[in-house]
Amino acid sequence: MVKKKKVIAILIAYNAEGTLKEFYKSLPKHLFDEILLFDDASQDDTSKISQSLGILTYKNKFNLGYGGNLKKALVTALSKGADIIVDIHPDNEYKSTAIAGALEEVQKGSELVVGNRFSSLSYIAQKSGMFIWKIIPILLLNTISGFFLKININDFHQGFRVYTKSLLKKINFEENSNNYIFSFELITQAQMVNAVISEVPVETSYVGKKRGAGFTSSVNYTLSTFKVIFMYLTAGLGAKYKIFKRPDQNLNHRITKLTKQYNL
Repeated sequence: MVKKKKVIAILIAYNAEGTLKEFYKSLPKHLFDEILLFDDASQDDTSKISQSLGILTYKNKFNLGYGGNLKKALVTALSKGADIIVDIHPDNEYKSTAIAGALEEVQKGSELVVGNRFSSLSYIAQKSGMFIWKIIPILLLNTISGFFLKININDFHQGFRVYTKSLLKKINFEENSNNYIFSFELITQAQMVNAVISEVPVETSYVGKKRGAGFTSSVNYTLSTFKVIFMYLTAGLGAKYKIFKRPDQNLNHRITKLTKQYNL
């Protein structure tokens, strides 16, 4: 008898009190065995609202950064026996309609599924709320990323992901950065171990501050992207980097070590 795979949703949150209720209402809760929210030291009532909705909530005592909070979320989900981990933000930026399709890709054999905001450029330009001036630079960065990494996906730099235990066992994700470049580093790690990567269309809604990072943040992220691509290429030639180091294959040992680190 085939064991049913455990699916856990991780909600990476920071100051999400204004969107959390609406997001949770639209979330296809029947697709998950558990739903966990990780509040990265928000300065609002994110945790209070999350708990009122019946979500198991973890609040950091201090801000870990996007990547740091995501590491904690992945370790927690793995410690709870997750086979599949759905990473979607409760700020309602990414629509939960992509989840069912992403889980289907996992059933077909994918070890990492990412969202693709650009499956419909007309939607992006007219309805997503993304600044028009941001579309061309993001598409260019995606093209460069795809060219050097040799991965047949179209959107490397967005926030909807589905991870599998089989992938996380093979990559040293705990050595990744604590900022937003974490997610791109993880894609390069997945490619380094020849994981099966696929994508699904994802609709977005950028409003207010969510319409895009500032110029300085965008430049820093772009430079970090080029740095990671350089590391990936040179690692293939023998250079040594922590993020591409072969991890302990006993995932339980790693989980035990990391749960102590995060006081879980």
